Formats: sequence, structure tokens, C-alpha cells
Amino acid sequence: MNSVGVEVNRDVLDRLCIVRESLLELFVEKEEAIDAIIVGLLSGEPVLLVGPPGTAKTQMIEALGRLIDARYFYYLLTRFTEPDEILGPLDINALREGVYRRITANRLPEAEIVFLDEIFKASSAIRNVLLDIVLYKRVLNGTEYINIPMLAFYSASNEVSADSEDAGFYDRLTIRSFGRNVSLDRWSELLQRGLKLLELDSIPPIMNAGGVKKLQRKVYERTTGLSEKKQVINKFIEVLMELRQRGINLSDRRKIKTLHVASAFSVMHLEEHVTLDSLADAIRVTAPSTEDDMERVEEAIIRAGLSSYSYRIRQLQTLIAELRNVCRIAATEGGSSVEQATQAITAIVNKAKTLLRASGENPRLKPYARQLEREIARATRILEELAQEHHGSPYTSTFWRHKDEE
Repeated sequence: MNSVGVEVNRDVLDRLCIVRESLLELFVEKEEAIDAIIVGLLSGEPVLLVGPPGTAKTQMIEALGRLIDARYFYYLLTRFTEPDEILGPLDINALREGVYRRITANRLPEAEIVFLDEIFKASSAIRNVLLDIVLYKRVLNGTEYINIPMLAFYSASNEVSADSEDAGFYDRLTIRSFGRNVSLDRWSELLQRGLKLLELDSIPPIMNAGGVKKLQRKVYERTTGLSEKKQVINKFIEVLMELRQRGINLSDRRKIKTLHVASAFSVMHLEEHVTLDSLADAIRVTAPSTEDDMERVEEAIIRAGLSSYSYRIRQLQTLIAELRNVCRIAATEGGSSVEQATQAITAIVNKAKTLLRASGENPRLKPYARQLEREIARATRILEELAQEHHGSPYTSTFWRHKDEE
């Protein structure tokens, strides 16, 4: 029996890892959003993706819908959307017999993965229905409530609503991810992966709904055991105080939900129990109300000594950017700069290799480590081209002798 008491075979965990890796391979600079999506699936907590138009919010959920063999429902909301459009139309035949009932086939009440786009454009009638769906996974059909089989609820918006009337609904969207357009130095990679997304329909499913349910039970039991984890609870209270000093206050409901999300992060990262790193991950996606809050949340996490890997991620990201920059310069400048380019690339490659060795096997670092490995491979090819083009130059020969010795 595993550490949380719920038996989950290795195959299910492996499939979860493949789902996550598949999404990471499809999308550029979306690591945080993808983790939020996966954690929403594991915890059953509602997820909100916020970002400018065209930042792959819809595509990421569509891709997840392909990777999970489950009933999927998508709808783009407007202020004119009626409840019938997402819940199903009235059954006219039943109504003639005096029974008020909806035809729910292929609508939200029968879906296992739900994605509602432009969530803050929904009318008050839609919001009222969604509150019950999000909180209790049920919907009123006629005179009685029916439970819905929803495993995950996703929503998206170009911006967060500033309307005070939306505050209660917004607080119920437990997991929040704020995205941006891909940075300039990764446009080439964006285009290449974007072409692969044209074949999204051909992506085979990796996991079924049954596997998701097993993982959700594992997460739930891990959460219920957190009352005995005094270190995690005490550290969480410390971070909450740090957040409060920075003007970020979590509702009582959100405080408890954060612990559930932390359990989901620990399962996603194949940990034996909820670690302080998983708690830090959860706070990053539950504490910010706006993108501007993210820096203050990170300050509180660092101040409380909660996360042991965020600094390492920044190191990896810095080296990735440095390698891309120096390789771009080497590819565009003339032959007179060969020696200088070779020295610069070699120095950063050696630094990158050292950092990779120091990073170990932390699963949180793997996406960034793989990016750095790809940049090292690219830089190595450029060095080989420089050596071939300027064969026999004293520096080039010295460099390759040193490389062979390594």
C-alpha cells in the first residue's frame, strides 16, 4: 500500500506523466499553465486561465480533452448565452405531461471534462447555475438535483473581472493561471510546435476517466491526512501571515482549498507525501488575484523559506536565454567574430552542463532541464560548424582538444 492508503498502480501514474509531458512538448512557455491544468484534473478544483487572446488557452484544454478519454464539453459564453445552451433544452414531450425536464445529451450535465470560454461574459442566470455546478457538481433538472459526472472544470478569460458582483464567483475558481504571449527568442520554436498542433485531432488518448478517478481519490485521501502534518500546516500559516503583510488575503474557503491543491501537486510530482515545495506550488496558483500579485506571492514564499527549487528554475531559465542569445549572434555575425563567439558559447555550455549535474532528478526542474539540454545540443552543432568553417585556427584546435579531454 502506498503512503496515502489508496492503491494506484504504476501504470496510472506513468500515464499521468505522459499526459503532462505531451502537453509540455506541444506548447511553448506554458509550463505553469499546464501544471495548473493537470492539478485541476487531479484535484477536481475549478481552473481559470487568464491571458490575452491567442495565448493557447483553448488549445491547451482541447489537447487535454484529446489525451483523456472522457466526455468533453466546450462552450464559448456571451452575455446572450442562455442556460438551455449549456444544460440542454426542455423536453417538450415531458412538458406536455406536466414534467419539467431537460434533454442533457451532449451537454454539460453529462460531461466529464468541462471548458467554458470567456467565463466573465456569462449572464447572471448562467453564473447562478455555474455556482452550483462548481461547488457541488450538481444541477437542478426539473424538481430535483442530479449529480453530474464532472471530473474537471476549466474556464478562460482575457482578463479578470473588476466587478464587485463577480468577487464571490471568482473566489470559487480555485486555481488561477496568468499567461502571456511567447517571448521573442522562442518564436521559431512556437511556429514549429504550432504546426504540430494542426494535427491535434490525431492525438491518441493516454488515460481514461477511470484512471483520473483513481488519482482523485488518492489526492483526496492525502488531503485528509494533512491534519497530522504539523510542519506543513505551521509553514502554511507562516506564509499566510507573510501574504497578509503584503496585502494578499485568502478567504477561509481558499485557505482550505490550497491544501487540497498542494496534495494534487504532490501526486503530480510523484512525491510520497505533501512537501513544502508542493505547498509553495499550490500557493502560487491559488493566492494571486491578479497577475500583479504574483511577485508579492513569490516574495512571501521565499521569505518563509518554503520553496527549495524556484531559484534553480531561474538559473536554468537564465542560461537558456543566454545560450539562445549567443547562438543567434554567432549565426548572424561574420567570420571575424569566430574566436569570440566560440569562447562565449563554450563558456556558457560548460556552465550549463555544471548546472544540469547539480539539478539532479527533481521532477519540477525536468521541463527546464530538457530545454537547456536542447540548447546545449544546438550550441554544440554551431561550434562544430564553426570548427569546420575555420579548420586549423589555433583557438578552434585548442577548444576541440579541451572538449575531447572532457
